[in-house]
Amino acid sequence: MDDDAVAVASANCRCSRMVYVGNIAFNSTEEEARGACELIGPVLSMRLATDAATGKRKGYAFVEYADDATAQSACRNLQGHLLRGRPLRVGLADSDRARRRKGEHEPVGVEDAIHAASLVSGRPPAPSITRLLATASRHHLRETVSTFESMGAEACKALKEQVPGLAEAMEQVQHLLDMAAADDAAEEARRKKRAASAAE
Repeated sequence: MDDDAVAVASANCRCSRMVYVGNIAFNSTEEEARGACELIGPVLSMRLATDAATGKRKGYAFVEYADDATAQSACRNLQGHLLRGRPLRVGLADSDRARRRKGEHEPVGVEDAIHAASLVSGRPPAPSITRLLATASRHHLRETVSTFESMGAEACKALKEQVPGLAEAMEQVQHLLDMAAADDAAEEARRKKRAASAAE
């Protein structure tokens, strides 16, 4: 896939109004979580995930905004927002993507890599980075982040400042991982719903 093909696919990226918000402190109230999400725009609906057996919160929610632009803004502007001292992790929870959920060792694919690139704040990643990340698996992306972060916060910061495009590439990787987490959460919710329906 060449740079022009990546640009065309990026222009046609269909974003979702549903946003996955993770890393929510377990002691946060629904009102606090909703308030943080409403900093971006009106929230049409919000569902905090809870364990069906215990009723305890799982630390993530699905938030629906009125349109794609507001959802994208939430992904850019709520990412890292502190709620009770914890940085939120935010990504789109696209139901079509969830149905095409990929395995741990399968490539994430061009569509997801382009979608993640569209969420990067500031300058978008180079098309060559998007093509490379499209061939990586979720497992490989997690290993990449783990290796990078093992160098320590100061070294990571210095590298991001000194290596052109590294900060954007690492943000794109994090968006891909957040999208995968949203897919997993949506699949788990569907599985529980099917199990509950079957038990009735």
